[in-house]
Amino acid sequence: MHTRRDFVKTGLGAVMGAMTGGGLAHAGLGMRAIPGLPPGCDTGSLPLAGTRPLISAPLSTKPLVYGGFNFAPWFTGDAFPDGNIPFHSAQNVFPPGRFPRATEHVEVAVIGGGISGLSAAYLLRRFNPVVFELRDRFGGSAQGEHWDGSPYSLGGAYVITPDPGTNLHTLYHNINLHQQVRVDNDDLTVELNGEVLADFMKGAGFPPEDLPGLEAYLQVLNQMANVSYPDVPFDQPWMQALDLKTFKNDIEQQMGVPVPPLLASAIQAYCYSSFGAGWEEISAASGWNFLAAEVFGRWVFPGGNAYMADRLWEELSLLDAKTPPGCTPKHIRGGCRAVDVRMAPSGRVHVTYRDRNGRGRALEAERVVMACSKHIAKHMLHNIEHLDPAKLAAMDIEYRAYVVVNVLLDQEIPPEFYDIFLLRDGQFPHDVGEAREYFYSTDVLDGSFTPSHLPPAPGPRNVLTFYWPLSYPQGRFEIILHDPFERFAEAFAAQLRDEVLPLLGMPESAVREIRLTRWGHAMPLAEPGFIASGKPQELLRPFEGKVYFVNQDNWALPAVENCVIDAHNVADEIATDL
Repeated sequence: MHTRRDFVKTGLGAVMGAMTGGGLAHAGLGMRAIPGLPPGCDTGSLPLAGTRPLISAPLSTKPLVYGGFNFAPWFTGDAFPDGNIPFHSAQNVFPPGRFPRATEHVEVAVIGGGISGLSAAYLLRRFNPVVFELRDRFGGSAQGEHWDGSPYSLGGAYVITPDPGTNLHTLYHNINLHQQVRVDNDDLTVELNGEVLADFMKGAGFPPEDLPGLEAYLQVLNQMANVSYPDVPFDQPWMQALDLKTFKNDIEQQMGVPVPPLLASAIQAYCYSSFGAGWEEISAASGWNFLAAEVFGRWVFPGGNAYMADRLWEELSLLDAKTPPGCTPKHIRGGCRAVDVRMAPSGRVHVTYRDRNGRGRALEAERVVMACSKHIAKHMLHNIEHLDPAKLAAMDIEYRAYVVVNVLLDQEIPPEFYDIFLLRDGQFPHDVGEAREYFYSTDVLDGSFTPSHLPPAPGPRNVLTFYWPLSYPQGRFEIILHDPFERFAEAFAAQLRDEVLPLLGMPESAVREIRLTRWGHAMPLAEPGFIASGKPQELLRPFEGKVYFVNQDNWALPAVENCVIDAHNVADEIATDL
């Protein structure tokens, strides 16, 4: 099994309701699937061009003004029409006589068009997979935009530098990511009391009496990165013992001396940004899996991880290159929400989905890959409470939300940096209660760090990308309830005006527009004991032998590498079966 260290190293209603549509009346699950496409070659998907992960986004024609800055008028990312939170109840309850009959037979169906689903589909492309994505655009939280040729991320920002010869390294080269990458090997850069400290890990900003503590931490970090790295599949007894500790407790124990307060704040800021949770909440195995891997550098693409998603989408879109004029894509099905997965008497897997017009359709597949998060998957798997109660129990995972803010600039960004952690006065929250009161972004990235692959626009175009984790359980609801846009916009405008622009030496006039993106369940909580409990093995085990699972929440680790690890393993299993 290739591991992470090897690689180094919506809008939905709450209830589905009636699923009607011409020719889809229930004819019994025993009826054999009809090969080919429905009449008129309409699969119910959106046109291909509108589904790509990385798109052009011009300035808003009617921006809203907060704190003197223009804001695009609403969130991108997760959309929740009518205040309904997606998949908080089953959406596969069908009225009598309205269960959609399968009208297609495919070898592989993939549910979820983020990095997990796109990677799995790409690795299984010889089986002509059908990929369902409930949003209009593919990419999941790895979507991106570009403004006048300057691309930026709406979600994930980078990947860990891969080792040559590994599966991840091969994948990157096969889809030509290496041609656009810029490597960031810098040490941790922080802002402290209005000053940028690029040599923070060399002691900048620390009082002299705390330098021995910093040195002790660096020795532990070196040990964990190069000798005792905990890695997927976490199958060694010492790794599972490590998983039972909190990250905070393990760092304190290994250091053997008090953690300097400023260092504790920097680690906390990193954990908030990377995990959506504090070091006192997450597993030591998970924490070291992330933080120690950073020692080996980061690959940054134009538009962040949206560029990776876009390249995978481009490769898969070739499967639809011969789609006849007037037909919708068969393989890349944007705006198509899978709602029910069950075994059919034929021995195949019956997948019911709601198309771009809300109409019920279905197909049968030899194998299915569920690349969506488990809080969605558990509501799709028919009768899972009786067929596989152990898997259902393992799917009880907590998720954390975050907001991404992109600031579009028509001026060069003066300092040379990639990621600055904003420590402010050096005080950071110590628990979820304090985290809820800490209403600030944790770090700012130069969104234009990697040169654009797009034609340049006249004049400078640059982007600052801010990560704003909501590191407490209620955050998932606070981003949708009580009209939250104004609250976020006003708070961010103040932070930008009073702290970040002065820090970078930039005038307010350089800001053309600010865009907010929200993600409600992008960060599975890496809580202590999750790995040691055996939950990952329950989640990875195929359902009824034919439904496989690829997602970062299999390990409760929000990382691209873990998505691709699972995608490779599942693709190998399915290829062997078929």
